[in-house]
Amino acid sequence: MKTGGILLCGGHGTRLFPTTKYINKHLIPIYDKPMIYYSLSILLLAGMREITIVCNPEDRDSFQKLLGSGEEFGADIKYSVQEAPLGIPDAISKALEVSEYDKFITVLGDNFIFGQNFFTNLEFIYNNTVTSSIFHQKVKNPEDFGVIDVDSNNKITSIIEKPKKYISNKAVIGLYIFDHNFQNYFENSSHSKRNEYEIVDILNQYLNNNLQHHEIGRGTAWFDMGTTEAFFNCSSFVRTIQERQDVLVCSPHEIAYRNNWIDQISLENYIGTIKGSEYSENLINSLL
Repeated sequence: MKTGGILLCGGHGTRLFPTTKYINKHLIPIYDKPMIYYSLSILLLAGMREITIVCNPEDRDSFQKLLGSGEEFGADIKYSVQEAPLGIPDAISKALEVSEYDKFITVLGDNFIFGQNFFTNLEFIYNNTVTSSIFHQKVKNPEDFGVIDVDSNNKITSIIEKPKKYISNKAVIGLYIFDHNFQNYFENSSHSKRNEYEIVDILNQYLNNNLQHHEIGRGTAWFDMGTTEAFFNCSSFVRTIQERQDVLVCSPHEIAYRNNWIDQISLENYIGTIKGSEYSENLINSLL
């Protein structure tokens, strides 16, 4: 069975204009490293080494310049292009045309998750997911998210995108596990009023085929880095954790090193290419 990770980095980032008129938002720094490092780290911490990145045609060279083939992370990174912003399911389908995964994790490129307990369980959840799993977190503003409702047996009864009236406060975050049925479900879906394919339509089809759900829970920080305020809050959070606890937050290089996917010489060689940067100094400290 071919498994892997899909990282979605398309879209135009209109909520961050004018900055994102000249740079893809996933390349903008969150404190000491580009945003994409944080979402890439989620896949690496889940044990994914085969990864496909989906981006806009005009951004492909920039992502390849930053991440290359993935060798510096001990991974194999491929690239797929989404010609038009037709929604999350369309982007996943484009990735599957390049990498025919039988089972895979999908992460939105602007997702930030940080918490030891969550990442300790993530690979276990992936390995034990039969068909599909979604992840959610309690929020104060559920009307801004897709939310799930569950019954007394903790089974999902409905998934509603940005409900106008209160359904629940369980917001679905941009992290999904799907099996080989995804493409069939995608082909059975159609454009919404927004002229996009909606991930909720896919999830509702999986709902009849053992869709599991997992709360990321207390002790885990989650940011949807889609607004200027979220950029600021997330950067402040990373800075605080790294300075007060002396740990490197969501570094794909450190993760690869701790997983023994790259050796110390490889990491030291990479550090030499970015010598003088704050990120390089933090990486050096991770070797001590």
